[in-house]
Amino acid sequence: MGPKAWWVWAHDLGAVLWLGSVLYQLLVVAPVLAGQPPLLRRRLWLQLVARFHGVAVLAAAAVVASGMARVLALPWPLAQLPGTLYGRLLLAKMAGAAGMLITGAALAFGVTAMLQDPQGMERFPLAARWLVLLLALEAGLGAVVLWCVARIHGG
Repeated sequence: MGPKAWWVWAHDLGAVLWLGSVLYQLLVVAPVLAGQPPLLRRRLWLQLVARFHGVAVLAAAAVVASGMARVLALPWPLAQLPGTLYGRLLLAKMAGAAGMLITGAALAFGVTAMLQDPQGMERFPLAARWLVLLLALEAGLGAVVLWCVARIHGG
């Protein structure tokens, strides 16, 4: 396996871990925790967000670094990307990934700060709603990215 194949492997593995962690939190963790008492739910969310944040940061870093390497290795100038369907799909994919990064940052820094606030039980209902809303947004952006990937590869 050549060096180029390692970038592809790192990119795909990072994407699976990143989007997979978002979908797991949204589709498994959120419904399970929804029925728990607020104090327990807050504590569990804090533990899970901390655990998934590390995975998401590593996975997103792998996606961004390998994606940049792949884009820089394209056989034509970047300025030509908007002129082809492939290029437009690639740009849309990158925009979706950038949106996921921004949404993830809002989760990691904004919502987590609300959850960690010592007066947090008063703000917890709002923080929990934002957490699920931002996870849904990040998952939706991930679906756009996957659609672009499918179209790029002829799907």
